[in-house]
Amino acid sequence: MNYYFITGSSSGIGKALVEELLRHSKYTIIGLSRTNTLVDKHFEHRKIDLSKLEDVNAFEFDPIEKNDRVVLINNAGTLGEISYIGQQSDENIVVSSMVNFTSAAILMNKFIAAYQHHEGERIIINITSGAADSPYDGWASYCSAKAALNMFTQVIHEEQLLTDNPVKVFAIAPGVVDTLMQDAIREVEQESFSRIDKFKALKENDQLYKAKDVAKRIIEMTLDTKTIPSLISRIQL
Repeated sequence: MNYYFITGSSSGIGKALVEELLRHSKYTIIGLSRTNTLVDKHFEHRKIDLSKLEDVNAFEFDPIEKNDRVVLINNAGTLGEISYIGQQSDENIVVSSMVNFTSAAILMNKFIAAYQHHEGERIIINITSGAADSPYDGWASYCSAKAALNMFTQVIHEEQLLTDNPVKVFAIAPGVVDTLMQDAIREVEQESFSRIDKFKALKENDQLYKAKDVAKRIIEMTLDTKTIPSLISRIQL
């Protein structure tokens, strides 16, 4: 059996990942999110608010059979307030750090603790962003959290190479995807984000990736990690 734990499963790429996996009967999917609209015998929803430390601390990974394959996809993310530092709320910085980095880090810690000695294949996929390497004005919290996620991925990779039974870990940027996050970006005033016209043009010129296409590619990568070009990579469709 193949087990997939997917955060942010209620919308966007996360929901598309679940829907892609449900097209096949050989997967058990556990979705971690605040809300859910999906119903299927192969899908289980675990209600969790990834912005709340107590919710993440309380989560535990399931015991599985020794030869089962298990995958964690840290997909959940939030852009939060798009505004300059000095103008945004302190709460936004905390929530952005929790959802975009800290919750994922805790889940990875729990995942490796639970499955380090598991005999089946174990894979962690962190959904990162090109913003981890590019400073976007108004996005300080988001950019910084994704940069932290990338570094965390790299350190885990180095640590796992030193073990006898390494967990595979990757960070994958999905590109610019047509999701609610993109809707929110296009509604921001230019004084809070100078590159707004670029993002509006991507939508107008039909240059945004479809969530279902990105999800299909990510699943393909988990089924054959040799197709992932590097530890930190970007999807090209």
